Amino acid sequence: MENIPVNIHFFRPTPKGRIDYRELLEYFQSLPNFDIYTDQNEVDIVYNDSDFGFEYEFKITKVSQVKAIYKLDPGYLNINFMLCLPILIPIFAAKEIINFTQKVCKTFDLSIYHESFEDVRTFNVADLYGLFISSQQAYLEEYGPGEKIFYDTNNLSEICKYQRTLDNLNECMHNDEEVNPCTPVIDRANDEFGIRTDWNFGIPTVFAPHFDFVLIKDEEGEKFMIRRVDFLRIMDKYLSKTDAYLPDLYYIKPKQAKSAKGTLGKLRKFMIVDRNFEELRIVDLLDKK
Repeated sequence: MENIPVNIHFFRPTPKGRIDYRELLEYFQSLPNFDIYTDQNEVDIVYNDSDFGFEYEFKITKVSQVKAIYKLDPGYLNINFMLCLPILIPIFAAKEIINFTQKVCKTFDLSIYHESFEDVRTFNVADLYGLFISSQQAYLEEYGPGEKIFYDTNNLSEICKYQRTLDNLNECMHNDEEVNPCTPVIDRANDEFGIRTDWNFGIPTVFAPHFDFVLIKDEEGEKFMIRRVDFLRIMDKYLSKTDAYLPDLYYIKPKQAKSAKGTLGKLRKFMIVDRNFEELRIVDLLDKK
């Protein structure tokens, strides 16, 4: 079944008049990661979330998409502008979209409507968050998660925060260590799933929180993967840990990274050779409540 989004329609108080669409488009054009596509029926304002691996969009439509338009408060104008909020995404990502939408509403004096509402409402974060949660739950009960993976909600939130703040984390660590993206991986045949963090061997590095695997790239460019328990057993004396930015955040400092070069042979002994792991996106994970 198609991942149908939650469609949030925007209205303006009648005294404010219709929105200036040119100003609206210029607003989105000024922001990073938004692309605008047009045809004769609609304008798609698409956000490409490369950190989590998905897209969502706002739309300006030629024809109203609100079925109950004549039953709604005439004190508001339907401006044929809407948010298509994906249902099967982590809560962290949904909250980001909702918070951004709040800014859009404040900037352009917008109120919101969804078909489950009795009437147009003033924007409220709690209302939209509750709508997202109930819509996701209803979808999962009817169609199931498909190939999505349920993952501990606290850990998922921390992984999302890590993935979203790689550059800031690098600055917090004084640019002494590499901060690489993390990657969910799964071996479906053996039902083994986990979070992979990467390490260019010998390079000072921050390891993603709650990692289950380390993909090690040696100085010759060859790669192999090792499980967390084996990695920590061999590398424990070289690693530092901090909870100042995120829980379960290990890192290896420049001096220790140099000292650890003799461990490569020991690490290789525990390389995973009997699995076929497929890379997933952060957006392929759903909160397990």
